[in-house]
Amino acid sequence: MSEPFAPVSRSELSDEAAMVSAFLPLAILGAMLLVWFGFQAIQLRAERDIIHNALKTQNKQIEESKKLRDSFFAIAHGAEVLADGGNANARLVVDGLKKRGITVTPNPPAPGGAAPAAPAK
Repeated sequence: MSEPFAPVSRSELSDEAAMVSAFLPLAILGAMLLVWFGFQAIQLRAERDIIHNALKTQNKQIEESKKLRDSFFAIAHGAEVLADGGNANARLVVDGLKKRGITVTPNPPAPGGAAPAAPAK
């Protein structure tokens, strides 16, 4: 039996160095990378789902705002028709809208956002 602090010969040292393998550190590193990439994948999936839900919510709100805008322009167009017919109160409303920068076109845009056709030459 060797003493606790006995000198080590070079042959014993080289045998121990030959027995050390890089497998364990590389296996731990590989496992940690696998866990890290798995965690990142799960996080990205959760964030993607959150973004998709927010987009769906915004799409509903955009559709509702388009409906509100179309109904507003229909009412404003009706007021302009009345103002052109000589109604003084409708003229006040149309003038108030123009002061605020809201122009009422003679032909309101078609529902669904379709552009009017170009006039034939």
